[in-house]
Amino acid sequence: MTEWQIKFISACVIQSLSYLRKQNIIHRDIMMQNIIMDKDRYFDIIDFSFSIDYSEKDKKNKYLNTYNMVTPPEMEKLQEYDFNSDYYRLGSVIFYLIFKTYPYIVKLEKNVTEININSTVKNYSQNCIDFLNKLLISKPQKRIGFKDINELKNHSWFEGFDWNKFIKKKIDSPFNLTENDFDQSLCIKVDIISDEYLMRYKSNSKKFLYKKLIKEFDYANNIIINEIEKYING
Repeated sequence: MTEWQIKFISACVIQSLSYLRKQNIIHRDIMMQNIIMDKDRYFDIIDFSFSIDYSEKDKKNKYLNTYNMVTPPEMEKLQEYDFNSDYYRLGSVIFYLIFKTYPYIVKLEKNVTEININSTVKNYSQNCIDFLNKLLISKPQKRIGFKDINELKNHSWFEGFDWNKFIKKKIDSPFNLTENDFDQSLCIKVDIISDEYLMRYKSNSKKFLYKKLIKEFDYANNIIINEIEKYING
């Protein structure tokens, strides 16, 4: 992807997180599979199955262990986290879009605890890489956005970016996909999978429905992702 495309996706996620902050919600599962394009070719966050209410009465014992997307404090000591953990996951998404792998994998392979990317990455500006480095800082207190999410919007990478125009969807999306770009047979296959698991949800008793739904949804989601990857890779 071009830097402008990555910035556009990032802006969509940041704006979504701005809204969630006002509702005292931490998403906890920002990842590629949970960011989708809408009819205006802007991007939305989906799948709130791991989300929590982070109001004053509900701030303890909220941990998550999502493969590839665990923030360092959660992974190392299971420390209590806050909204700032979503920003680390945004950094993981940007990292993936640039390097085609997640920072968690890089840490395992290189046996490092902190990732600091060289400011000179081909096809990407220093401001872009600086923004990414500040999102991937392990200690939440030092990570960009710790004081306020507007720290993300005010970073030099977004200098000249018209957020008011963006919120109104007055900025042209850098993605030009149309319905003709999607394989209709894939959509039909996804619909069949969805219907199959929906029937299973209905057959379960209410007592076990929620846990069953989450488990089956994750399984079906993986099937769909594999089918999409097969399609993309030809």
